[in-house]
Amino acid sequence: MIKRRDVVSISRWVDEVVIEGSSISRRRYSTSILSVRQLLGGCWFTSTCVNCSDVAELSSELESIVKVADLESCTVPDSFEVEFYAGKLTLGTRTESSDIISSSLSLLKEYKVPEYEPTLTIRRLRTIKTIRADDSTEAYEEKNLVEIEASLRYREGLTRAAPTTKVLVQGLDKGIESAVEEAIRLARHRAKAMSLAKRPSITEVGKSEVILTREASPAFFHHLSHLLVGPRAREIVGRRLFEVSGMRIYDSPGDLRKPTARFFDDEGVVARRRWLVEGFSVIDTHHNIRTAYEAGSSPGSAHGVLGRFKLLHTSLVVESGDWKDDELFEETKRGFVIDGVNSVLLELGSIRLIPQSAVRLERGDLGEPVFIKAVKVPITRPVRVLGVGRTSYTTYSRESEDIIVSETSPPIKIEAFIEV
Repeated sequence: MIKRRDVVSISRWVDEVVIEGSSISRRRYSTSILSVRQLLGGCWFTSTCVNCSDVAELSSELESIVKVADLESCTVPDSFEVEFYAGKLTLGTRTESSDIISSSLSLLKEYKVPEYEPTLTIRRLRTIKTIRADDSTEAYEEKNLVEIEASLRYREGLTRAAPTTKVLVQGLDKGIESAVEEAIRLARHRAKAMSLAKRPSITEVGKSEVILTREASPAFFHHLSHLLVGPRAREIVGRRLFEVSGMRIYDSPGDLRKPTARFFDDEGVVARRRWLVEGFSVIDTHHNIRTAYEAGSSPGSAHGVLGRFKLLHTSLVVESGDWKDDELFEETKRGFVIDGVNSVLLELGSIRLIPQSAVRLERGDLGEPVFIKAVKVPITRPVRVLGVGRTSYTTYSRESEDIIVSETSPPIKIEAFIEV
């Protein structure tokens, strides 16, 4: 059986500033995780502690765990080829918060209006991860990121907060100030639209043409990507996912233009581009070592270091189409435009988007904001795609405190069901 032993160390520093009205609060904290792991036949066994450094004690604990382990289902042979990464990735440099805070305060002052109640959260994130194998090879990753989240209330008591999130690389991205401004501007626009929204007429409920743009389109594909994991993932390979033939979706973990870039996954395996959808159908799914062997694919999609890996994309990309954005609107006689979502649910047989803001579209013209409870996209049958735009939008999703992934996709017009 395939075997490997390694020691994983993760150090994380967070410096968070929250600006709410005239109030400013700041908190800083750090954590370190140490884990000794053993791979046997595709199964991982781990002994982990937080804020500790005793490798010998963890190794002793691991030995006792392995002795009582049931290896019957751990069947990945040593002949299964797995390339473990050895090397270094450093993304960004450490910076100070003072300049970001000063410029952000100025922007908030410019956008201050009596009926707006803005909140801006700025997190400086620094993470160092190392995986040292028993053959002395090492995979090293250091990331220095800035996460910006802006939200506000429009006419207090009438509208809930409308958050917008950006993630940038510290020291490399020069657009932190413009990212803050865009986040505030989008939050203001959406909060105002939500406060003015009216319910659609009863004749508009049900099947409709819907254009997903900005954050809504990436959010849809993020949750579509969740279908490509788990015990049933093998059953979806070859399944027709879209009615249109031109869909191309892949995971691009090595894209250094994005703060989500990584060269190795949390099993220590080399992370490479993975084609997921080609034409109509699914051609591959997300894999770790064990599921890759069972499916006849390759690993590299594991997130999390404690042995219970999440299988997920790192930098999901949906290739753009031929439609100009205004053509998507012009060719729509009646429908809705969704440019942001509060949440997305992967329900039995459908993806359900809860819009942050929605606008009626009639004869190609944008109309008034409308309140839509949900947009439901059935996935038990191929999704009917009516148009794919040329522009690309990138959003970031936090799967857990230490997992941030990205999605890049164009605006897309689909057939969906409207709930009010």
